[in-house]
Amino acid sequence: LALRLDRINANALALARLCAEKGFDVNYPGLEASPYHAIAKKQFGNRYGAMLTLRLGTKERAFQFINSLHYALNVSNIGDARTLVLHPASTIFVHASAEEKTNGGVTEDLVRINVGIEDTDDLLEDFSTALDALA
Repeated sequence: LALRLDRINANALALARLCAEKGFDVNYPGLEASPYHAIAKKQFGNRYGAMLTLRLGTKERAFQFINSLHYALNVSNIGDARTLVLHPASTIFVHASAEEKTNGGVTEDLVRINVGIEDTDDLLEDFSTALDALA
């Protein structure tokens, strides 16, 4: 389990950094720019978790990104060994009111990413290619 968690955390941080470096709005407590970084570091050390969210500007761009990925699966569960992505507004929050979505930070351009244990370089290449296709 420790090996799996180490890989998941390393992959999540690498993907969060990649997305941030490309100028996208990323929510991940492992990034020093995150408002939650200090408390997450204090409470969890260097393990910031497997989940991050990414805002891509529009719903269409969110789906273009999701559909461009080769390694990540478009499914709603979490905690898998594989990297999983989904569009929360049209899946797990589809029946939520506009107010509930707003309160939960769910926007039409939001993509949730639950990072797995794949090879880090493979994930970075896949995500980089999908993000670059949005330009």
